[in-house]
Amino acid sequence: MAILISKGPPKKYKTIGKVELSQADCAQADRLDSKLARRINGLVELLNKIGLMPSKKGKGALMAYWEVGKALRDVTSNEKDFPYGAELPLLWRNAKIYLPEELLYKERGPHREHLWYCYRLGGYAKKLMKKMRWGEWVTIFDSPGINQEPRFDEWFRDKLISQKKPLPREQIRMFTPCINKLLGNIDIHELTVSELFNCYEAAWQIASIWYARKTTDPSYSCKRDEVQKSIIDNLVLLDKVMDGALVPSEFALQVLDS
Repeated sequence: MAILISKGPPKKYKTIGKVELSQADCAQADRLDSKLARRINGLVELLNKIGLMPSKKGKGALMAYWEVGKALRDVTSNEKDFPYGAELPLLWRNAKIYLPEELLYKERGPHREHLWYCYRLGGYAKKLMKKMRWGEWVTIFDSPGINQEPRFDEWFRDKLISQKKPLPREQIRMFTPCINKLLGNIDIHELTVSELFNCYEAAWQIASIWYARKTTDPSYSCKRDEVQKSIIDNLVLLDKVMDGALVPSEFALQVLDS
């Protein structure tokens, strides 16, 4: 499908995997554009009304970015209007025509798109979203093993549901490098859901056990780089973890105790 990326004049449209655009393609893009404009105008009114409009670019609160994500998801929720998820990077360009600069963030590269992070955050229930601060969400979404893998969100929703308290920053900062070490040499898009989720769970167990030891035992001094090295040393066991022959918690203990 086509997406409007500039109002011009003249208007500019773009699509993925198609060179020539028909009048029907452009008309559909215009309808999506109108829907996006209305939804963003409503978003801005809401944020101003409840006092959540940021004072300047990059200074938004977690709730404000969650509302941005909800707005973007509202626009894409109807498959008739937005049938192809591959066009999401083009949607960000369309959205930036209307979003105030205060709701945007500095450019950090194509794989660290602020609106993609907002969009993903908007897929979490409010009570789950609040279990981490915006900085921790960015840490999560920045991780190469998570950044372009939306299946992570399905696994992480269940994980957040099981957590009664907000997640500690240190635990999250241990979790993401563990993910990267486990999945760094794997094409994660070829993994089945169970294989991928077992890897996420293994990293989570490592970070959780490490954080529990660190906060309850004053003599525990295992550092992040030591844990990452131990993961590399134990990668020979990862196939067993993915296949379910070795439970993630046992793998975590092997990493932390070796």
